[in-house]
Amino acid sequence: MNFTLTIQRWGLIKTFATFSFISIVSISLIAGFLYFSLLRNHLLHHEVNISIEFIQSITLINDQEAFFLSDQDYSDKYEVIEFLQHIISMPDVFRVIAYNTDLKILWANNEALIGKTYTDNDELLDALTGISVFEEVDMDHLVKEEHDSIPHRLDTFIESYIPIRDRAGHNVIGVLEIYKSPTALYRAIDEARFLLVIISLLSAAILHWLLYWIVLRAHRLIEAQRQRIRQATNRAVELNEQNLRRIGADLHDGPAQSIGFALLIMDVLDDEEDQDSANGSVISKMRNALRDSLNDIRNLSSGLVIPELDDMGINEVLSSAISKHEKRTATEVKYQISPLPDHLRTSLKICIYRLVQEGLNNAFKHGGGKDQSVQIVRDGKYVVISIKDGGAGLSEAGLAKINSTEHLGLRGLRERVESLGGIFTIANRTDGPGLQISARIPLND
Repeated sequence: MNFTLTIQRWGLIKTFATFSFISIVSISLIAGFLYFSLLRNHLLHHEVNISIEFIQSITLINDQEAFFLSDQDYSDKYEVIEFLQHIISMPDVFRVIAYNTDLKILWANNEALIGKTYTDNDELLDALTGISVFEEVDMDHLVKEEHDSIPHRLDTFIESYIPIRDRAGHNVIGVLEIYKSPTALYRAIDEARFLLVIISLLSAAILHWLLYWIVLRAHRLIEAQRQRIRQATNRAVELNEQNLRRIGADLHDGPAQSIGFALLIMDVLDDEEDQDSANGSVISKMRNALRDSLNDIRNLSSGLVIPELDDMGINEVLSSAISKHEKRTATEVKYQISPLPDHLRTSLKICIYRLVQEGLNNAFKHGGGKDQSVQIVRDGKYVVISIKDGGAGLSEAGLAKINSTEHLGLRGLRERVESLGGIFTIANRTDGPGLQISARIPLND
C-alpha cells in the first residue's frame, strides 16, 4: 500500500485514526489472548498438580504393591479398590483406570475395559518412566481406543496419567489414569476470557482516544501554520506573475517598439536609390539582426504574460495554451481536459497553466515534439496533470539530476507544485519511449 497516496486521499487525521485504531486494538487483543493463554495453562497445571499430589500421597497409605505387583486376584485387595472408588466419586471425575507395568488395565470404573491392553498410548508410556503427564482433550478430536465410551455431553476434559511408585519411592509399579471435567474451572476461565477481552478493548479505546487527541491538536497547529505559509506562497505567486506580466508588457512596449521603429527607418534607407551596394549589405545584415531580436523579445514577452485568469475559465485557458504551442512549434498535441471548477484559487490556475506551458516546451525541446499529449483529470479533491512526449527519455543519471541547475524549468515546476501541497514526479514513460511529467495537486486549501 502507498501510504503517501492514502494520506493524500484520506487526510492525515483519518489515516491515523484508522490505522492506529486497527493497530492498537489488534495489539491489545493479541497481548490479552497471550496473557489469557498463559493464565489458562497455569490454572490447568495447578488443578492437575493438586490432584496428582493428593492421589500419590494417599496411595502410599494403601498396599499399592500388592495391587499392582501381586498375581493374586485383585478383587481381594479391598483397600486399593475402595480408594479407586473414592476417586471416581470426587467432583468432576468421571473415569479412573489403573494400569500395571505391562500396560494391562487392572481396574476401571467401566468394567468393559478391565483386562484390556493398549499399546498406542504415548502418555501412558511416559508415565511409566516416572513423569506425571496430562493433556486437554477436545471431544471432536478423540483418537485413542480407550476413548470410545467417553460421555458425549462433554466438550473437553483433562486426561491425567499419574505414576505409582513402590513404598521406597524408587520404581514405578503402575499408572493411574484419571479423566476429569473441571466444570467450575472452565466456567471461571470463560468468565476470565470475557473480562479480559472487555478490559483489552476498553484499554485500547482509551489509548486510541488519547493518542488521537494529541495528534489532532498537533495536526490543527500544523495545518494553521501550513495555511499561513500557503497563503503567503499564493500571494508570492500572484505577485511574481504580476511582475512577469509587467516585464513582458515593458518589453513589448519599450525595446520591441524601438526595434520596430528602427526597422522602419532601415526599410526607408534601403529604398533610396543613391545607396551603394556596400552600405546596402550592412543595412541588410542589421535589419536581419534586428528582426531576430524583435522575434525573440516578442516570444519572451508572450511567454511571460499569461491570460487574465480571473476573466477566463481554466479549461478555456488551458485549451488556449495548447493551441498556442501547436501554432508556435507546428506540432500536434493530443489532449484530454476534464471539466474543472472555474472558482479555483488564482495560484492554482497559474500553477496548472505554467505546468502545461513548461511541460510542452520541454516536450518540444527535448522530445522533438513527438507524441505530445496532455491529460488533466479531476480525482476527487485533487487535479491530476500528465504531460508526455515520445522522445528518447532520460537516463537514470539524468533523472537523478532533475532538480539540479541544469534543469531550472523542471525544478521550478516541482517547486510550484510542492508549494501548493502537491506531488510532482518526472519519469520515463512505461507505455513507450519518452518522458512523462506528472503532478497531483489539491483543488482547495
